[in-house]
Amino acid sequence: MSEQLDWNDLRFFLAIARAGTLAGAAQALGVNHSTVFRRLNAFEERLGVRLFERLPEGYVPTTEGAEIRRHAEAVDDSVNALARTVAGRDYRLSGRIRLTTAASLASDYIAGYLLQFRHRHPDITVEIATGDHDFDLTRREADVALRATQSPPEFLVGRKLLELPWYVCAGRESLARHGTPTGMDDLGRFPLIGADDSLVRLPPFAWLRRNFPERQFVARANDLGTMRALTLAGMGLTVMPGDQYCTDLMHLFPLDPAFSGQLWLLTHPDLRHVARIRAFMDFLAESIRADPRLLPRAIVASVAPGGRPAQQVVEPE
Repeated sequence: MSEQLDWNDLRFFLAIARAGTLAGAAQALGVNHSTVFRRLNAFEERLGVRLFERLPEGYVPTTEGAEIRRHAEAVDDSVNALARTVAGRDYRLSGRIRLTTAASLASDYIAGYLLQFRHRHPDITVEIATGDHDFDLTRREADVALRATQSPPEFLVGRKLLELPWYVCAGRESLARHGTPTGMDDLGRFPLIGADDSLVRLPPFAWLRRNFPERQFVARANDLGTMRALTLAGMGLTVMPGDQYCTDLMHLFPLDPAFSGQLWLLTHPDLRHVARIRAFMDFLAESIRADPRLLPRAIVASVAPGGRPAQQVVEPE
């Protein structure tokens, strides 16, 4: 074994331990599968121990691997804390910012804002990272997060930008074919588009699954963009959070306020005074709050559950 460990070996080792697969580690590190495989084999050879059991379900740390991971995680935490401390003293309006958000928000909204930001701050480069998992701001996988959540992590700081009420939505073709429901109690006679198991953790989709039989769901999807497209095509009715997911659909009526969410702009406390991050977060908050597509609007079919006229959503402060 060499006298001094290479931090890059530990980075590759941790990526495999966290992802459980070489492919997942390669994606996290931004390298190819063969590079991860080669680095792991070389690391194990230098240490003289086997770090992972290669099982059908993935790479599982051995006893020695689990012990090394414990120390490597501590080193990683220290390195990231040092990086955040150094970054937190950066007062230049230049450099790179990595933003993580939902793919639909990135393509439909954020992309349209960035040219103006570029004109204001030509020396700042913005990277956008979208995906099915939350990028870790503690480990500097991203600097800023724009997330729809009711409970932002306590270890992050930021601001609430919008309230996100949920609506029952439909495409015009579906309404022409099946008619318009008079309220939540009337949904039982309409075809529905639901979420698959990966999204059923969200309360509105869990409610749909509990309250309507399987035969009523004509399609399911694992992302809101696909569900919106299916609804627009006339497959059936669905539920969507906030107007930004429903811009081209008919708003029938809002769900119970208990289903409402919020849109948060977040960063790590160590980075909140970095000049470029403060400038970017201020710009993004300003742009989102001023975007007319994100302002609440009148409900198209003004019948609420129980036959009462639906109320307009109040613009958030």
